[in-house]
Amino acid sequence: MDGLRLRPGWWLVAAGFAALAAGVFAIAEGSVPLLVLGVLTGSVSAAAPFVTRWWHARQARQAARRAVIESSALLRREGGPASLLTPDRQVVPFQGRTGELEALVRWCLEDGSPLRLVTGPGGVGKSRLAAELKELMTRQGWDCVAVGEEQEATILARVRDSTTAPVLLIVDYADTRHELDDLVRQVAADPSGVRVLLIARSAGEWWQRLAVGEPHVREMLQDAYDGIDLPVQIDSAVTDRQIVREAATAFAGQLGIPAPQVQLGGGEHGQGRVLDLHAAGLVAVLRTQRSQDSTTGEGPLAVDVADVLTDLLRHEQRHWVGTADQVGLLEGPEGLTVEVLRHVVAAVYLAPPSDEAEARRLLARVDPGAATVKVLRWLRDLYPARDTEHWVGTLQPDRMAELHLVTELSASPTLTASLLEDLDGRNARHAVAVLARSVADHFSDQAVRARALHLLDHAIGALPDDLELLRSVSAVIPYPSEVLTQSDLTVLYRILHLIDPADTAARSWVLHDIGMRLYRLGRLAQAIGPLSEAVDARRALADADPARHEAQLAASLRYAGVVLSELGRAHDALPPTLEAVEIEERLARSDRTTHLPHLARTLCDLGTRYHEAGLPQQAIAPLQESVNLNQDLARSEPERATPHLARSLMNLAIAQNMLGQPAQALPAIQHTVQIRRALARENPDAELVFLARALTELSSCLVNNGQPQDGIAPAQESVEVRRRLAETNPERHTPDLAKSLRQAATAHRDAGHTTQPDHAYREAITIERDLVSQHPDHNTFTALAESLAGLARMQLASGQPADALAPAQEAARLFDWRTSDTRPENLLPAARSLATVLHTIADVLDANGYRTEAQARRGEAAALLQG
Repeated sequence: MDGLRLRPGWWLVAAGFAALAAGVFAIAEGSVPLLVLGVLTGSVSAAAPFVTRWWHARQARQAARRAVIESSALLRREGGPASLLTPDRQVVPFQGRTGELEALVRWCLEDGSPLRLVTGPGGVGKSRLAAELKELMTRQGWDCVAVGEEQEATILARVRDSTTAPVLLIVDYADTRHELDDLVRQVAADPSGVRVLLIARSAGEWWQRLAVGEPHVREMLQDAYDGIDLPVQIDSAVTDRQIVREAATAFAGQLGIPAPQVQLGGGEHGQGRVLDLHAAGLVAVLRTQRSQDSTTGEGPLAVDVADVLTDLLRHEQRHWVGTADQVGLLEGPEGLTVEVLRHVVAAVYLAPPSDEAEARRLLARVDPGAATVKVLRWLRDLYPARDTEHWVGTLQPDRMAELHLVTELSASPTLTASLLEDLDGRNARHAVAVLARSVADHFSDQAVRARALHLLDHAIGALPDDLELLRSVSAVIPYPSEVLTQSDLTVLYRILHLIDPADTAARSWVLHDIGMRLYRLGRLAQAIGPLSEAVDARRALADADPARHEAQLAASLRYAGVVLSELGRAHDALPPTLEAVEIEERLARSDRTTHLPHLARTLCDLGTRYHEAGLPQQAIAPLQESVNLNQDLARSEPERATPHLARSLMNLAIAQNMLGQPAQALPAIQHTVQIRRALARENPDAELVFLARALTELSSCLVNNGQPQDGIAPAQESVEVRRRLAETNPERHTPDLAKSLRQAATAHRDAGHTTQPDHAYREAITIERDLVSQHPDHNTFTALAESLAGLARMQLASGQPADALAPAQEAARLFDWRTSDTRPENLLPAARSLATVLHTIADVLDANGYRTEAQARRGEAAALLQG
């Protein structure tokens, strides 16, 4: 037999003879089963080559599918105690988010945009929602793949080669993905059979830049995001205490111990992020496990949600030390210290290595003694890789890891220099993204936020002059953000310096962004220059290619109008705003879906410019049209349109209040406050500034409507909010704080109080005198004059005309300076305020016997209002 070689088709011949024999025998014996067997055998024999090819192709597809699934970023691994919180472990049953989950399932199953973006601050449950969607769609026969870092450009082709099933791609940390635009373009070009879920902390500059490109990409992105963060509260019917109790029960069951009773402290109902609440339950269970006491007879365990991540980090650090001790890392004179262990974990979170060599280099930066095989093995056992793009995993959840990173770097300048300098492009981008998230996510903890901001600025300062790197870094810095704007501005100036002067389109984008950041920082005089340059550049681009550049021109015109108006040049602000409205009306006629929201916003801008120019009657029509458009949009897309509806309503209320119609203004401004309060709960960093302004305007309407007592609470709340904001960005928010103080004082004064308005007026005057000395312009003169007149009015009403004389005379001098070199049309915006100041001055002069001077001031007031 050794020398016998059978031809490849010999078995087909043999099978054929066997089939023939079976058939003959079956006929002879009258056996139907044998006859069928013979026929089937013959058929299979004839089809065997085709079956073989099909079988091999199927095996190849399955192997490719397994490779894709194994590369998924949702591989399950064990780890330290904090790993029980990771979404893929799903230790705590999924709870709440019924509406959000149903909407995502419908998105997967129905026609529409193949892309969806879910945003929200860290810890609200974005990744867990995605994990639950993955489970549901997998059960319905979908292939669900979490896209690892640097897989974005190739994952779609790999998935389509490996399966014919519908596919859900999940991209977490989408705001940090450098190659995401490749995936987005591929999906826009061929969306068949695929859905892509993007998860990010916010839709900032990175999202805007994705929309720059082909029309089909812009159209897809238009329908992919509703503009609203995932709410903090997962279910209005479930209390924070219930969530903690159920989490504690689940974690205790996982660890095989009795569930402790938990007493939750810190925070209000519905305000706790689900991650923090689960962490509170886990901390209670870990305390019970550590003491081997289920607390029976001793009452419930007290856990404060505000400190829970710090508590959990202590448990996790004990795990590091325990596992390091077990493998001998702490023994002998060459043993590692606990500090080095902490530094190693922080370093890996800051710059996750992609292979063993990179991991060894990273550990050498921390401590040369840590760059050993033994430490690397310990680290990989401690945090196994969660995807194929990284050699090792990292400390999770993110908010706890961010806290650990900021703590360790802040305590060691040496470690900071070692880890934040000379990073390559990928790690530099990741480091900036992590530190920026740390700043934004720990907004309420000023100490952590300040340390994280210092570290972020250090990392940015260490970046090389690499244009593409700096662009990618700018894209991962959240915007808008009260605390990150200056850091972003630093990067943008460096980008502008590196851009080719002949690249007009690129320069126009950066100039516009610089102007916007300067405006947000309150540097109005500096902002108008780059915005004007952006307008000129985009006008030239729009003349050559209107379809591509007119929308960007309208955006720059809008904000140039905003800045000019706030600089006291209200009439100069009207032409660019009118031009922006004309452009948006033209664009909306050709593409209503895309441009109608922009038209609604620009009409709101026009109405605002009119009332800021002292023309409230002309403001009503565009503002009412903006309200109507936004109300229509809110019915179909409430999350996206509601913030813009709030803005339109507030400016309509301001114009009505200026026209002496506070009763008509109250419903609009009350609705505005309701919307802004809800938005500020979800995203305080971006939304508190708008809530504070709405509260001030509500107080003004109430006072003008004869309800000063009702106006006190919103004014006081506005003071408290703006005081906190001014601590973060004094240049931007201190003038607003003075305005809120003045409004609170006026409400107290008109309600018949004396002590409270005196204190508030004097604090406002102190702030505004300082502002006049730093920025002696029309706005600061007017504001100080209003506060001085308010104090004088209060003293006069209290029977102290002599005391009222000094502030009234100072207000008169400010009025004279304010009007001496001002064009008449630029006095219109402040005409009503200045006329009120003049009437107060006149009343005080009258009360002190200066009747001639009083009459002259009343004449000036009348002339102002007539003009």
